[in-house]
Amino acid sequence: MKRILLTIITLGIPLYFYGQMSVLSDQYINNTMIYNPAYAGSQDALSISVLYRNQWVGFEDAPRNYALTLHTPVRNDRIGIGFFAGNCSFSVYRETSFMGDYAYRMEMFGGTLALGLGFGATIKYVNWNDLYAADANDILLTNYPESAFLPDFSIGTYYYTKTFFLGVSLPDLLSHDLNPKTQKYSISPALDNCNYYLEAGYFLNKGHQIKVLPSFLLKYHPGHTPQIDVSAQMFLGERIGLGFGYRNKNTLLGLLQLHLNRQLMISYSYSFDTGKVGQFNNGSHEMVLNYLFNYSSRMTSPRQF
Repeated sequence: MKRILLTIITLGIPLYFYGQMSVLSDQYINNTMIYNPAYAGSQDALSISVLYRNQWVGFEDAPRNYALTLHTPVRNDRIGIGFFAGNCSFSVYRETSFMGDYAYRMEMFGGTLALGLGFGATIKYVNWNDLYAADANDILLTNYPESAFLPDFSIGTYYYTKTFFLGVSLPDLLSHDLNPKTQKYSISPALDNCNYYLEAGYFLNKGHQIKVLPSFLLKYHPGHTPQIDVSAQMFLGERIGLGFGYRNKNTLLGLLQLHLNRQLMISYSYSFDTGKVGQFNNGSHEMVLNYLFNYSSRMTSPRQF
C-alpha cells in the first residue's frame, strides 16, 4: 500500500508544477497570515511565528512543512505589513515560497476591517535523479524542468472584534502553465484554478475564567470537493487552551495551547486519518511558536486569534 501511495504522489508531481501547493495546517487560527495577507498587523504588535508540521509519521518521504511569518502595524495602526516564508517537501519534490503582505486597516462597526495584498514568488524543484525510471526517455522525466522561479500574489479581507473574526482570501492567484516543448511557463490570472478560503470564529464566555472558541475554515477549489475544518477550543484563565477538530476528509485532531506569559505562546496539535490511509502512518504532528514583542495600549490580554 505504501508503494502504491508513493507512486501516486510521484506521478502527480508534474501537476503540482501548474499551481502552488495549498498549505495544510491543523492550527489555521494561529497561521492565518499564511493564506490571508489582510491578517498583517492584526495582533497590534510585532509578531513572529514559526511552524513545523510532520505529516504521516512513519510513512517514508511523507510531506513536511516549515513556515516563518512576521507582521506588525505601522503608521498609527492604519497599515499592517508582513512577511511569510515557507517550505514544503515530499518525496523528490520541494517548494519554497516567499510573500510580502500589505494590509490597510479601518475601524468599522465596533471592530477592525482590513484589506490585504500579498506579492511574492515560489521556487519549485524536483530531483528527478532520485527516481528509478524503467524508461529513461519517459516524457515526464525529459520534458519537465528540475526547477522554476514563479511570481505570485494574493488578496484577502479580514474583520475582527474582541470576540469575533471573519476572513475571506484568495492566495496564489496566478496560474503557471508549462509548455512541455519549450519548457517555459506562461503566467496568467486564474480565478477558476485557485483556492478560496473562508474562515470565522466567535468567543463564548462561559464564566470569568473560561472561554470557548468555536471556528471553521472552508477551502474551496473549483472542480473539487470543498474541504472544511471545524474546531472548538476551551481556554482556561487565558493561559491554557484545549480543543478538538474535524476535517471532512476523515481527519480528527486534538489541540493544546499554552500561553507562558502575555507574549509567548506554544501550540501543539496531533491529527490522524480514520480512513484507509491512516492504517499506514502514525498521524501528523504540528507545532507553532508565537512571540509578541510588545503590546499597544489597547491590548489587555493575550490574543487567541
